[in-house]
Amino acid sequence: MGIPDDTLAICLRGHRISAGLTQEELAERAGVSQRTISDIERGLRARMYPTTARLLAGALGLEPNERQRFEAVARGRSGHADGSARSGDRRGSNARLPVPLTRLIGRAQELGTIGAALRDRYLRLVTLTGPGGIGKTRLAVEAAGQALEGFADGVCFVPLAAIQEPGLVAPAIADALGVGQVEGALLEAIEEHLASSTVLIVLDTFEHVLEARAVVATLIAAGAGVRILVTSRAPLHLRGEREIPVPPLDLLGALDAGGSLAASPAAALFVERALAVKPDLDIGERSLGTIAEICRRLEGLPLAIELAAARARHLPLPALLARLKDRLQILTGGPTDLPGRQQAMVDTLRWSYELLREGEQVLFRRLCVFVGQFTLDAAEFVCGMPGGSDLLGGVSNLVDRSLLLLADSPDGAARYRMLDIIREFGEGLDESELLDDRHARYFLNLAEAAEPELRGPDQSTWLTRLAADRENLRAALGWAVDHAQAEIALRLAGALWMFWRLDGAFNEGRRWLDAALSFGPSAHPRPRAKALWGAAWLAYHQGAYAQAGAFGDQLLTLAQQGGDPLELRNAVTIAGLVAVAEGSYAQGVASFRDALDICRGGGPRWHLATSLFNLGWAEARAGDSDAAEVHLDEALALYRELGDRHFVARALTQAGYAALLRGDLRAAVTLSASSLEMFRELKDAWGLAEGLEAVSAVMSATGNARQAARTAGAASSIRESITTQQHPFDRVINERCLAGAREDLGEPAWSRAWAEGRSMTPEQAYEEASREAVTVVHHLSGRAGG
Repeated sequence: MGIPDDTLAICLRGHRISAGLTQEELAERAGVSQRTISDIERGLRARMYPTTARLLAGALGLEPNERQRFEAVARGRSGHADGSARSGDRRGSNARLPVPLTRLIGRAQELGTIGAALRDRYLRLVTLTGPGGIGKTRLAVEAAGQALEGFADGVCFVPLAAIQEPGLVAPAIADALGVGQVEGALLEAIEEHLASSTVLIVLDTFEHVLEARAVVATLIAAGAGVRILVTSRAPLHLRGEREIPVPPLDLLGALDAGGSLAASPAAALFVERALAVKPDLDIGERSLGTIAEICRRLEGLPLAIELAAARARHLPLPALLARLKDRLQILTGGPTDLPGRQQAMVDTLRWSYELLREGEQVLFRRLCVFVGQFTLDAAEFVCGMPGGSDLLGGVSNLVDRSLLLLADSPDGAARYRMLDIIREFGEGLDESELLDDRHARYFLNLAEAAEPELRGPDQSTWLTRLAADRENLRAALGWAVDHAQAEIALRLAGALWMFWRLDGAFNEGRRWLDAALSFGPSAHPRPRAKALWGAAWLAYHQGAYAQAGAFGDQLLTLAQQGGDPLELRNAVTIAGLVAVAEGSYAQGVASFRDALDICRGGGPRWHLATSLFNLGWAEARAGDSDAAEVHLDEALALYRELGDRHFVARALTQAGYAALLRGDLRAAVTLSASSLEMFRELKDAWGLAEGLEAVSAVMSATGNARQAARTAGAASSIRESITTQQHPFDRVINERCLAGAREDLGEPAWSRAWAEGRSMTPEQAYEEASREAVTVVHHLSGRAGG
């Protein structure tokens, strides 16, 4: 009859009119709803369920060839005999995708991963997971649009956020696919509809209807050409599912001066959205640092960044940054055409929280006591598990719900973390303060277990573990200080001072020790004595000799009152350190001999080794290089026996100085280079600075003036970064050696070489100094052989 077949709407309307039927009459004759026919003829449905097409074809009285063309159009294919698809068919299907109103920023890698997964013929189900506000829907829409050419029957987008019951998921999918009302099982009708289709179905916001996962399992089995792309805060846990976690936007890229944004998608997103509400926003060089910090505070979470950017209309950038201390209060006022849960960050997070079962909600609230990473052992000690249920299972469920993230684990333990903004939401849900006490006691136990191990063969392992728990250790200290828990504060700070020293965190260590010691001399004498020892030691290495001496005097009083030999040894040692720093070498040597005598009478072998070490380097400064060599060798042997590689390296450095002072240049450069290599392996920044200073002194003594200047400059840069100073007695030796090199090189050339050294990275400085040291050793060996 020549009925047009360009679209289903035109085809059906033409056949109906030709048959002389109204929509109501055709519906009654075919046994389908009038609404179905109305929707099709108005272009609201591009395809229909095959059974519906056959019913309509019969009601219309179509001839076999007309019936074939009609049913082909009903399936979304061309009505032409050759079966070729017209360009309009796919465009009509693609119209089901939401039209993006903003451009997608910084997701090239994720789009590539999703695209590859959708092209994989063995993958039927791809699930984008991540916390609320991470941008899963926007990413899915973009990925589906890019994948359109691979699906002959187009893309079907099914929004599920408004669906309240899992039982309504199948009807929503059927409606989106154009499957009409049918008698019997709806899923079977959907299966039949999809049997010969090549289609991508996007199921958006699935986390609250996870019980409908069986529907998805049916869909992916319906036909080889069916692919499902799901967005959800939790995976579906179906066979063959490929989960793709959506990460926060990258924060690592640098912000260039002049208003350009390079390799920082988070900052680029903020700027674009902020300019949309405030076109005259200043994004000059001074503002870029503030923008970067805003994005860092928001952890690269796209929704949070967009909500913050909307505030640029009302607040200058510095004021906005300041108000982000209370993020959930300011991250509101999103576009009104967004779902309510996306107009304020707190509503987005509440949506996730309310989807949890009661026991999971309790565990979530309790886990908010942790800052940064935490282990399962820590969670078990601090939080327990409501009703005696499985902790790992509870944690796993929170990971599945994207409220917890599996953290990078430097020590091999299972570690988890929570985005700060999620943790802030959880803290506002009111959990017992008993958890703060348990949290502090867990990390006190950890620190006290680690303290002796930091002087032994497993020191690197324990350093790594403490570094991974740094944020929780800080939180425990802060709670103890703020709540006047003097004993916990003193014990914790006293146990951590060696960690701070090895980590190069001198300023931080001193601040915490000062805070703990502020509780007064009557508070807990034994923990206080250990804290005084650590405080004196850190102050001494930052050049605060008067304060170190004052701490030593307080420690001496406690030691005399308590009668503890080790505390007396520590107090005497501090007195010796301060004396040598002030140039009183004889007095320092005497104090260190007293400390050594106490250790010879019994006590920890590490303290014996360190007393030998202290005496050795003091004797070298006092001019007794032979005695220094004996004591340093004995200390070195003990440190090696104990497995303390950090102090092995320190002993090698001081042995190198002693060799330099007695004129043995070959031994001096060999020992200094060995210590430098060990410090580099240990990632000990303070030790690396000491080692470079020793090498620079040897370079000066061997006539390599330019290298001496570069190496000394590099050492000064490292010291500046960790806020330590070279001690006067070391500085005297170095300046004496470097003075000759400076004179040989000339002041302008010396200054240039020094500046070149300061611009090097620690790794570059190590490589260069080691290479030059090998050259010097070969030269000295050849000269000795001649």
